Amino acid sequence: MPIGLADIWDFHTDLRFMVNLAPDKAYLAEQIDLPAAAKLGGVFSATGRHAGAPQAEQLKLLEADLRLIRQAPGMTVVLQKADLPGAGRQVLHAEGVYFIERESDLGLLGWMWEQGFRFLGPLYNEDNALGGGAKGDPTRGLTPLGRDLLMRAWERGFGVDCAHANHKTKDDMIDLALVTGNPIHYSHGHLDEPAVSAFGERGLPRASARRLFETGGLAGFSPHAGFYGAFDRLVEEIGFLAEVAPHQVSLGSDFAGTHTPGPGGLRMFPEIKGVWAVPAFAERLARLHGEDFARSFCGRALKELLLRTLP
Repeated sequence: MPIGLADIWDFHTDLRFMVNLAPDKAYLAEQIDLPAAAKLGGVFSATGRHAGAPQAEQLKLLEADLRLIRQAPGMTVVLQKADLPGAGRQVLHAEGVYFIERESDLGLLGWMWEQGFRFLGPLYNEDNALGGGAKGDPTRGLTPLGRDLLMRAWERGFGVDCAHANHKTKDDMIDLALVTGNPIHYSHGHLDEPAVSAFGERGLPRASARRLFETGGLAGFSPHAGFYGAFDRLVEEIGFLAEVAPHQVSLGSDFAGTHTPGPGGLRMFPEIKGVWAVPAFAERLARLHGEDFARSFCGRALKELLLRTLP
């Protein structure tokens, strides 16, 4: 049976931008729209951040993003595994935790859980009190506060994401996950270094990917021309991962969040232009690596992760 939209789970979207789409971001509607999102099995829906802003301002922004996400028509926020059946499911993902600045702020993790977050990524592109971001100081690793946050997040039940951390912080997070027996994930990106250097250390080095898979974590990959430069590189990287960890690799499209053009001005490749093209891409993956891998990549691995880890 062909893989359809209802089979797809996506490890990373910025669907909040589609609720009140700004005219200067109309190109995002070429990546995903709300009617299409409501037909998917589910998406991880990210919130934004304001690095360097006062904590109160950051929390206000987070609450505004949550309101947008909850307004998405036809979409339901997933809080527990009983919420998974059906289509149009959203898992709330905090992409960048810049409002936790000191030990006393760790109590905000409980507030985040109550607000419906089930995944978090401590870093975005800028450094923060927890570690080093992809465009920050490459020598900055996971801080003592960052280690405490990870331990408390795992204890509470959050999935933890290392995407957008610099290489040193990613490796420190993986080290801590291996030592403590917890999974660490990489929700969206690419292997090694990006085609467009402005993305900094956004990629997951192959040696780090192998170690991440040892934690039991999943890695998501984005069909973004700025990351890969050429479609053939995306296909090659997925082929490498299909050999290394075939049931720990997933789509992490970054649809509705792919802003920076890649070579030739492309944001997406013609071969997988938007969520509507994912079923055809799945057919390509099935021909190359078998239907079992294609189904796992396009949604089954993520759904099984949620079934294992949600309350």
